[in-house]
Amino acid sequence: MEEGVGAGRRPVAGRRPAQAGCAVGRPVTSPPTNAADHAPYCTICGSPRLVERFLGHRRCEACGTTRWRNPLPVAEAVIVRDGRVLLVRRGDVERSPNTWTVPGGFIGLGETPPAAAAREAAEEAAVTVRILGLAAPPRHLPTPDGRGHVLLSFLAATEDEPQPVHEVAEVRWCTPDEVPWAALAFPTTQALLRGLVVRSADPHRFPDDPLDVTTAEIPSGRGPQPRPRFCPHCGGLLVASSIGAWQCSRCASWHYENPRATAGLLALRDGRVLLGRRRADVTGAGRWAGPSGHAEPGEAPKETAMRELFEETGVRADVERLAGVFWDGDHFEVVYAGPAIEGDAAASHRPEFTEIEWFDRASLPPAEALHHSAAYTTAWLVRQGLVR
Repeated sequence: MEEGVGAGRRPVAGRRPAQAGCAVGRPVTSPPTNAADHAPYCTICGSPRLVERFLGHRRCEACGTTRWRNPLPVAEAVIVRDGRVLLVRRGDVERSPNTWTVPGGFIGLGETPPAAAAREAAEEAAVTVRILGLAAPPRHLPTPDGRGHVLLSFLAATEDEPQPVHEVAEVRWCTPDEVPWAALAFPTTQALLRGLVVRSADPHRFPDDPLDVTTAEIPSGRGPQPRPRFCPHCGGLLVASSIGAWQCSRCASWHYENPRATAGLLALRDGRVLLGRRRADVTGAGRWAGPSGHAEPGEAPKETAMRELFEETGVRADVERLAGVFWDGDHFEVVYAGPAIEGDAAASHRPEFTEIEWFDRASLPPAEALHHSAAYTTAWLVRQGLVR
């Protein structure tokens, strides 16, 4: 849960102040999530010379920085013990009071998704958790501002006894039969819990094993996001408060930054995977990688992955399986795999790569010749028998 903090109010010590559009640590359908999207000043240089670009992105004419409107990331802690999942009941809050959900909230810039899930568990239920892996595939929640939220749900375990904290009114361990289904706070929560029941060997118990996908904390290779220095509303100096949160020293308004969502799709054909060799002027030059890129406003990760594959290779593929999720404090990447359905691979389609090739197991480049997540995902494809 995140404390509701308005202009001029300080957050509770040691806690991240609530990001607008987040009620008790949950994404909600509300006005624009970050008011800075429409504020007049550049947060990097303080200039008011912002111009509108495509899809609502805004570029500063003074320093060249772009204010991106990527979907905002949310981390959830799915804490399971003896076949029961830990739910928290929201108290007297503005949106959806007295409803149930799992601990969760926005991921702050500089914070990894598992760390955010663990932080939310501590803030909402006073428990220290051990992250076990992904509980469910990433999910997308549309929002009225057009950006949307990407939800990353992590399976977790704890030996602590949970206690309600701050705006949480009650905590409860529930089997699937004990879940208050009609009183869940969000449709995404219901989808999460029903998905867990579907993949459980016993429909009366929640599973305690994570998804069979690969995950890792690795540098994104995209470079760190610049940290904000100036208030987007008045141009005053920003003072760092906690992870991903800054307060203006002049007007006392709050400003938030979050890791940027990226996604990729590994196209498969006849037991081979499509990879591209990165061009000379980018990080990882000369190494082989899967097509991947940043999410646009309103895109679900699957949509981003399919678009990036076609833009970078000319190939279209179906999203069939989640292969993995990778992160650092500035970006996270969701990688899928699926069969190619049309198109001939061509590096000239868009100059992201200098070469594009289909690789079987015997011809795969060695790990040291693979960029970012490709070493993890290609090994996973081999283990799954999808590349042979």
